[in-house]
Amino acid sequence: MSLTLASTTTMVVSLPALLGFIPDDSLVLITALTNDDGSVITGPLARIDLTHLTGHAEDCARHFNRQCGDLPVSCVIGIVVRTVDGDNADDGSLPQRTDVDSVIEQLAEHGFTDVDVVHVPAVAEGARWRSYRDAGRTGVLPDPAAAAAAAAAVAAGHTIAASRDDLAARFTPAPENLRARLQPHITDAVTSAAIDHSWHLAAHVRLARADAAIRAAAHGELSNDDAVIADLAATFSTLSFRGALLAVPDDATRLAAENLVLHLWRHSCDPVAGQLAIVIALHAYLRGSGTVARIALENADPKHPMTLLLSTVLDHAVAPSEIRHVIENASVEARRTLLSEPTIDQA
Repeated sequence: MSLTLASTTTMVVSLPALLGFIPDDSLVLITALTNDDGSVITGPLARIDLTHLTGHAEDCARHFNRQCGDLPVSCVIGIVVRTVDGDNADDGSLPQRTDVDSVIEQLAEHGFTDVDVVHVPAVAEGARWRSYRDAGRTGVLPDPAAAAAAAAAVAAGHTIAASRDDLAARFTPAPENLRARLQPHITDAVTSAAIDHSWHLAAHVRLARADAAIRAAAHGELSNDDAVIADLAATFSTLSFRGALLAVPDDATRLAAENLVLHLWRHSCDPVAGQLAIVIALHAYLRGSGTVARIALENADPKHPMTLLLSTVLDHAVAPSEIRHVIENASVEARRTLLSEPTIDQA
């Protein structure tokens, strides 16, 4: 597949929707995949900080190959987003050309030979992109907010942040004195959750409270009551209950659950906070926001098996659709087990 001016422009203007934020000082590598019927779709992508690119082209290409080496990649487009000096904006000079050439060479070593890399000073209306490989290939961006990818992202309930830092800022804990005040209450609630796990009627009531809290979160309602926060934090951090709460009807509800658990995370200390971050990462991944999932995992228990598993899934760009049914079926079974009446032995 040869990238046309129109398809390259579409790729560049779609970056905020694909990443979940407006990139800057980044190299983004995007694959185009060929389906069995000959159609072409956008495949996995990788974003690399430009500060990490110099001297690490081989590592970047190796990581990209781990994601895409087994996929039917027809071509790769790289997009360098970096503001250029006003005096050099139109003289044909492009930033970090040596680094870009090194990445192209390293990608070729892994079999990615159809590669083009373009530069754009910003993903914004009116910005001009230019190809590193062909000086004649250039185009001007339309309004990113009007792009089809942006409309699809908004329709799916995704948020497009101004930067990755803005996304990461969502993971700002509540003041330490507030978390310290709540910690003993959450510890007591975790003990209660462990007891409720063993009795189906208590489990039913606990799950009902969590389900109601997710429904409320869908309307933007998040409780600040200490007892409610402690109770819900204990529920979502207890393995059996959090497993039973992963199956939700749609991405809008999944986003509500994610926002609820993030609210609980802000008010919790480790180890509970580390468990809640895993729940956030799972919901974010399953609704297609790999960036939020990665940020959540940065705050998760690093030794937990689910943290390691989800990190591997993200590194290999496994599509949520490939494992969503496995997680949802396991969640339904976990809920069924919790709510099943215990067998009564008869004399």
